[in-house]
Amino acid sequence: MEVYTGANRMTLQELFIANLKEYRKLRKLSQMALAEECESAQTYISELEMGKKSPSLLMVERIASALGIEAVYLFKDGDLPEDRKNLSHTQKQEMADRMHSALVKIIEDY
Repeated sequence: MEVYTGANRMTLQELFIANLKEYRKLRKLSQMALAEECESAQTYISELEMGKKSPSLLMVERIASALGIEAVYLFKDGDLPEDRKNLSHTQKQEMADRMHSALVKIIEDY
Protein backbone atom coordinates (compact mmCIF):
# COMPACT_ATOMS: atom_id res chain seq x y z
CA MET A 1 0.00 0.00 0.00
CA GLU A 2 1.37 3.41 -0.94
CA VAL A 3 0.62 6.58 0.95
CA TYR A 4 0.82 9.90 -0.86
CA THR A 5 2.83 12.47 1.03
CA GLY A 6 3.02 15.60 -1.07
CA ALA A 7 4.73 14.82 -4.35
CA ASN A 8 6.30 11.63 -2.99
CA ARG A 9 4.82 8.21 -2.45
CA MET A 10 5.79 6.33 0.69
CA THR A 11 4.72 2.88 1.75
CA LEU A 12 3.44 2.30 5.27
CA GLN A 13 6.71 0.55 5.99
CA GLU A 14 8.70 3.59 4.85
CA LEU A 15 6.56 5.88 7.01
CA PHE A 16 7.01 3.52 9.95
CA ILE A 17 10.79 3.44 9.49
CA ALA A 18 11.09 7.23 9.16
CA ASN A 19 8.85 7.86 12.18
CA LEU A 20 10.51 5.17 14.31
CA LYS A 21 13.92 6.72 13.73
CA GLU A 22 12.62 10.25 14.21
CA TYR A 23 10.82 9.59 17.49
CA ARG A 24 13.70 7.48 18.82
CA LYS A 25 16.16 10.29 18.12
CA LEU A 26 13.74 12.91 19.44
CA ARG A 27 13.56 10.96 22.70
CA LYS A 28 17.35 10.62 22.64
CA LEU A 29 17.14 6.84 22.87
CA SER A 30 19.73 4.51 21.41
CA GLN A 31 18.53 1.41 19.61
CA MET A 32 19.67 -0.57 22.65
CA ALA A 33 17.70 1.60 25.10
CA LEU A 34 14.58 1.35 22.96
CA ALA A 35 15.01 -2.41 22.65
CA GLU A 36 15.25 -2.76 26.42
CA GLU A 37 12.06 -0.70 26.86
CA CYS A 38 10.30 -2.97 24.32
CA GLU A 39 11.69 -6.20 25.77
CA SER A 40 13.42 -6.87 22.49
CA ALA A 41 16.95 -6.99 21.07
CA GLN A 42 18.97 -4.12 19.63
CA THR A 43 19.48 -6.12 16.44
CA TYR A 44 15.69 -6.35 16.01
CA ILE A 45 15.28 -2.56 16.33
CA SER A 46 18.11 -2.12 13.84
CA GLU A 47 16.46 -4.53 11.40
CA LEU A 48 13.16 -2.63 11.76
CA GLU A 49 14.91 0.67 11.00
CA MET A 50 16.59 -0.84 7.94
CA GLY A 51 13.35 -2.35 6.67
CA LYS A 52 14.64 -5.90 6.97
CA LYS A 53 11.89 -6.86 9.44
CA SER A 54 8.27 -5.86 9.91
CA PRO A 55 6.89 -5.55 13.43
CA SER A 56 3.87 -7.34 14.84
CA LEU A 57 1.02 -5.21 16.13
CA LEU A 58 2.09 -6.08 19.68
CA MET A 59 5.59 -4.78 18.94
CA VAL A 60 4.18 -1.59 17.36
CA GLU A 61 2.28 -1.01 20.62
CA ARG A 62 5.40 -1.68 22.72
CA ILE A 63 7.51 0.68 20.60
CA ALA A 64 4.89 3.42 20.74
CA SER A 65 4.59 3.04 24.51
CA ALA A 66 8.38 3.21 24.93
CA LEU A 67 8.45 6.36 22.78
CA GLY A 68 5.57 7.91 24.70
CA ILE A 69 3.27 8.25 21.69
CA GLU A 70 0.13 6.64 20.34
CA ALA A 71 0.87 3.85 17.86
CA VAL A 72 -0.88 5.72 15.05
CA TYR A 73 1.91 8.33 15.02
CA LEU A 74 4.33 5.69 13.78
CA PHE A 75 2.32 5.55 10.55
CA LYS A 76 1.34 9.21 10.11
CA ASP A 77 2.87 11.85 7.93
CA GLY A 78 2.57 15.50 8.84
CA ASP A 79 0.43 15.27 11.98
CA LEU A 80 2.41 16.13 15.08
CA PRO A 81 1.48 15.12 18.61
CA GLU A 82 1.33 18.04 21.04
CA ASP A 83 4.80 17.53 22.50
CA ARG A 84 6.39 17.95 19.05
CA LYS A 85 4.48 21.17 18.38
CA ASN A 86 6.21 22.81 21.35
CA LEU A 87 9.76 22.23 20.16
CA SER A 88 12.15 25.15 19.80
CA HIS A 89 12.95 26.48 16.34
CA THR A 90 16.38 24.81 16.47
CA GLN A 91 14.89 21.45 17.43
CA LYS A 92 12.33 21.72 14.63
CA GLN A 93 15.08 22.59 12.13
CA GLU A 94 17.22 19.64 13.26
CA MET A 95 14.20 17.34 12.93
CA ALA A 96 13.37 18.73 9.48
CA ASP A 97 16.97 18.23 8.35
CA ARG A 98 16.98 14.60 9.53
CA MET A 99 13.63 13.91 7.87
CA HIS A 100 14.80 15.54 4.64
CA SER A 101 17.94 13.40 4.61
CA ALA A 102 15.87 10.26 5.22
CA LEU A 103 13.44 11.14 2.43
CA VAL A 104 16.26 11.92 -0.02
CA LYS A 105 17.76 8.49 0.71
CA ILE A 106 14.39 6.80 0.18
CA ILE A 107 13.92 8.60 -3.14
CA GLU A 108 17.47 7.82 -4.28
CA ASP A 109 16.99 4.15 -3.39
CA TYR A 110 13.67 4.07 -5.23
